[in-house]
Amino acid sequence: MRRRGTLAFLAVFLMAVVVFMEKEEQYLIQREDSYMESLGFVLGSSSSEQTVACFTDQAEQVSYLFLPSYVEPGDVKISFAGAESVVFAGENGETTLRNGGDISALRCGESYDLYFCDRGGERLHRQKIVIMHSSGLPTVFLETESGSMKQLDADKSYAEKGRIVLLDVEGNVVCADKLDRISGRGNSTWAHPKKSYGIRLKNRADLFGMGSADNWILLSNVEDRSYIRNKITYDMGVAAGMAGSPQSQYIDLYINHRYHGMYQLCEKVEIDPERVPIADLEAQNKNLNRDIESCGRFETERKKGVVLPVEPPDLTGGYLLERDVAEKYREEISGFYTETLKELYTVKAPSYASEAQVDYISGLVNGMERAVTAGDGVDPQNGMHYSDYIDMRSFAQKYIVEELCKNNGAGATSSFFYKPDDTVSKKLFAGPVWDYDKAYANLDGINESTADLCYLMQRSTDPTTLFWHLNEHPEFRQAVSECYNEFFSDYMQTIQDELIDEYISEIYASKDMDLIRWKEIYGEAVDYEGEVQRIRDFLAARKPFLDAVWTDGQEICTVCFVSENGRIDNYVSVIKGTRMQGMPGSEPGTKDGDRVFDGWYTQDGVCFDGTVPVMEDIMVYERTHEVPVAD
Repeated sequence: MRRRGTLAFLAVFLMAVVVFMEKEEQYLIQREDSYMESLGFVLGSSSSEQTVACFTDQAEQVSYLFLPSYVEPGDVKISFAGAESVVFAGENGETTLRNGGDISALRCGESYDLYFCDRGGERLHRQKIVIMHSSGLPTVFLETESGSMKQLDADKSYAEKGRIVLLDVEGNVVCADKLDRISGRGNSTWAHPKKSYGIRLKNRADLFGMGSADNWILLSNVEDRSYIRNKITYDMGVAAGMAGSPQSQYIDLYINHRYHGMYQLCEKVEIDPERVPIADLEAQNKNLNRDIESCGRFETERKKGVVLPVEPPDLTGGYLLERDVAEKYREEISGFYTETLKELYTVKAPSYASEAQVDYISGLVNGMERAVTAGDGVDPQNGMHYSDYIDMRSFAQKYIVEELCKNNGAGATSSFFYKPDDTVSKKLFAGPVWDYDKAYANLDGINESTADLCYLMQRSTDPTTLFWHLNEHPEFRQAVSECYNEFFSDYMQTIQDELIDEYISEIYASKDMDLIRWKEIYGEAVDYEGEVQRIRDFLAARKPFLDAVWTDGQEICTVCFVSENGRIDNYVSVIKGTRMQGMPGSEPGTKDGDRVFDGWYTQDGVCFDGTVPVMEDIMVYERTHEVPVAD
């Protein structure tokens, strides 16, 4: 009897404690007015139950519930604290819900006044809320170990662990795994709040048929308001059979239970059986040198890398190189500076490259440059023709892709090359394709002109001249013509007739969610159809020009733009007798420091502004004048 009394007392006591804690929680929520922080939505209809919170536009004071495509409102249950019930008041009346109630009565796209109410029905807090629903896209739920993105978004070199769940459009679990690493990535895109990320799964997985791998990229596409420029080009590389071209899939990304935007899940450019399938010299280096990160470093004006105690027996491959710019080169462990064209290459793999390995691969690139820049295409040091150094087809394909879309950054960074071991090939290969958010007329000036060839030199800083020199040789021009007519000319038409419509149909609902989630970047009104039309117009004008040059063989004339310091800034070729659509560099009158750009002039002192038909190859020279600097 006494025992029963004790148990009854404990039960009453525990109930009292629970009631007290609930009231204390309600009191704290009421005092801090943190009702929205307590609000969550539990997503059913999947074996992996997930909870998401709202995103609040602080400027507009409107909250948004972004639902992934695999759930219907009837599968979503509300969770909140600090109130007895909530009321959604919309244009069609009011809906009252208690904890655990589903939101099937609510309409996506409609604006509601959300009220948190006490037991007596008194309305304690009001918040505007809109429900938006994705359609047709898989969903990625990512959780960081810290539960925060603050440090990850502040420091690109910082990484932490986490978890990932990936669901297909039906809510089936495609992958559920721990993450060994999450980190930020990107060049110019890193400056934006919506960032790209690299993730490494604990276990290799085949995501959407892209091949089993552990490293994956989440691309933000933040500088491309159409969201499709990278997708167009990656799929083009895959369709053309260009080795290592990244496959990709649009997804809705949720990080730490909050919608983070529409992303493009991509394969990483790396040496791997499912990516660039060549020998993994990095793995060999690490197997032979267990504490490789502690090895000493070497660096000279021409090269840098790691002092490895033990070398693999075969140094001929594989290598993955990236043509790079100075600021990025400084951050890398291994790389070299070429002798003839004065270009920087980082050795992406093996990233911990020994001096012998850097000497080997830089020797190959230097030999290629000597041959390419020779009038007869022959390396004067050893008699090798440039075609003995490079795989002609892969270089022609890479050039076509970059020229076709007028990719601004192609000749400076994110431009990859690889070398298998000698048992496979003794030549350098160009590719894989990567980074096209500034292509297809996404930038103005020479970048949006459709009736010229720029040879990957339209970027104003650190442009390559390699592809200009390659185009000086008839064998390369012939390879370009053949590759273009075999595949790319027809594929350009397919992009216009079919693929653009397919891409925008796939992402249409999700891009609306992304534009609202990242309104701080995109602004109030984005003319999405106008953004897409810009790509359509570019391709519609670009194809006839490329057909005329690479199919019909029309004669072209080249304008060489020479800076005041004697450096060649650009080669631009147009069909003989036509005018230039755009000019490289700044507009005349633009001030840079203590100098003002006057324009381009021929050797005879005649101003060249591109409005006169070009009838022959010419050289024009930069003119500036000094202006006094104010004290």
